Amino acid sequence: MEIAKAADDAAEGHALDDARISDVEGFTRAYERYRLPVYRYLRARGANDDDARDLTAATFERAFAGRHTFRPRNGGLGAWLFRIARNAAVDAHRRRRPDGYLTDDDDLGLATAADNALHERREIVDAVSSLPDVQRDAVWLRYASGLNAREIGHVLGKSEEAIQKQIQRALGTLREVLE
Repeated sequence: MEIAKAADDAAEGHALDDARISDVEGFTRAYERYRLPVYRYLRARGANDDDARDLTAATFERAFAGRHTFRPRNGGLGAWLFRIARNAAVDAHRRRRPDGYLTDDDDLGLATAADNALHERREIVDAVSSLPDVQRDAVWLRYASGLNAREIGHVLGKSEEAIQKQIQRALGTLREVLE
């Protein structure tokens, strides 16, 4: 019973924060609550630390500029922020020139200088990056940002059930690829 009451209190607090996003204090609370999950999502999408920090900053700059237009529907504040983050990452990817990518030679040098954990992380990131768009984003939002299927559905514009299926399919593909 106590757990349910705590969850209700947290949801009520989040709803109040959602309603107050237009004032600076409310936006500051939202920034503190979502900064790390947004960063993790952007970092998991393959951005390096510096790029993920820049994209996180861009996300909150865009959100701050548009805070007066926010309406707490379609998943609330979290979904709104992750949609902004996703769009910022897509925009950055489109602007990136091909010479910004690692060459095969750079990758080999990195692999010989790094330990197994770095190599494994690279394999996982590459495997997830090769998934279809919706599956890839659903996996990053679930495991890097900790969103549940309903929240991810609001970010991606899909039903909770569709997101659960996409994650299930993605995990099956990843098991096959990474074995």
